[in-house]
Amino acid sequence: MGLVGFGAYRISNRSALHQQALIRALELGCNLIDTSSNYTDGESEELIGAVLAEHPNFTPQIVTKAGYIQGSNLAELEKLNALGLAIADLVDLGDQLKHSIHPEFLENQLNQSLKRLKKESIDYFLLHNPEYYFKSPYANQTEYYNRIEKAFVYLESEVQKGRIKAYGISSNNFVLPLNDPHVTNLSKVLAVAKKISLNNHFKMIQFPFNLIEIGALEKFGDYGDESLLELAKLNNILTMSNRPLNAFTNNQLVRLATYEEQTKELNREAAEKNFDYCLSLIKEKWIEATREDELVDSDDFEEVTLIKQFRDLWKTLPTTDAVEQVYNGHLFPFVARIWGNGGLNALESAPFYQLYEDSLLFARVNMTKKALDFKNQAKSVGLIAQENNRDFALEVIQIYLDYGIDFVLVGMKNPLYVDQLSLLFKV
Repeated sequence: MGLVGFGAYRISNRSALHQQALIRALELGCNLIDTSSNYTDGESEELIGAVLAEHPNFTPQIVTKAGYIQGSNLAELEKLNALGLAIADLVDLGDQLKHSIHPEFLENQLNQSLKRLKKESIDYFLLHNPEYYFKSPYANQTEYYNRIEKAFVYLESEVQKGRIKAYGISSNNFVLPLNDPHVTNLSKVLAVAKKISLNNHFKMIQFPFNLIEIGALEKFGDYGDESLLELAKLNNILTMSNRPLNAFTNNQLVRLATYEEQTKELNREAAEKNFDYCLSLIKEKWIEATREDELVDSDDFEEVTLIKQFRDLWKTLPTTDAVEQVYNGHLFPFVARIWGNGGLNALESAPFYQLYEDSLLFARVNMTKKALDFKNQAKSVGLIAQENNRDFALEVIQIYLDYGIDFVLVGMKNPLYVDQLSLLFKV
């Protein structure tokens, strides 16, 4: 039977709440943590390392990944390049993002990961979305598997050194049709591993899977009569799925979870009053900041593009991620700019943070409505039992586990969410 793993995509050693969530998951029996060298720019691994060092009685399997070059890894790449290393096979996607699975870069990343995790060895080391190679102008399938082969040869050497126990690939493209030029074809990956050694240590794959994105269950011709999931099982490859609750359809996100309990605290009337109050504060400061311009009057405030958009958006945003983007990327910088050098004091900031919290609650209301619509559709076609009133997130995760996926990775940044999932941590 499959289990739920702790997805550490957005956790950071800067957050006490994230630390509490990880400790709580381990206390409740969670036995696998999935992270990556680029998650929160290494802070995810640092938190995991700190928690496990402080609690040596916890012995979960640890999975980490490498391939992305962003944040502090850009400086690491510069250091390597200055020594003539990790120059070959680099996928250059701009100043702020590059990608590589070249052995010289992977060795650097493994060194960094072991240091942050405070470990001499980890269980699984995965190539992280190697399909970024296909963004190169002359990319082709033959070269793709050549690059994977070079990486596997290196990773076999790390198994021999004892720094990793096994390795694998995390790829969104495992679930593509096999005639897609950008597919990561498991049959070909297995052939690469067997070419290196019949006793190779290629033991794990990770891919997206949810009620909408079901490519891992589809039977593609080149796999014979097997789906991706079945082929992995036949070859004793452990399977991990990600994005269990974030499904994409028609370029829109459907969050397969509901938030009725959390949104009970939303006071719509108070939220509307606070919204009006915040806008009045912004308007007052805006007029003051633009007073020297004789062409400006108070009515112009309503024509400021950000204000016009914000009036429509603040309680209609579809996800909490969208709320964070609007506030941290637009509203808060705008407010800070018109307040000037002194900035806002704690008293002045309070209503704006309350507005942010209210927008998060409205977003969860919107997400719940969309999820319940999908849940009703799922019931109507028999995906979910009509009489089952179990929490929707738990319901769909259990479905994935019943399909035979070994580990369903779920992001857990809050101990309350950990408690909800606790029954799925162990058999």
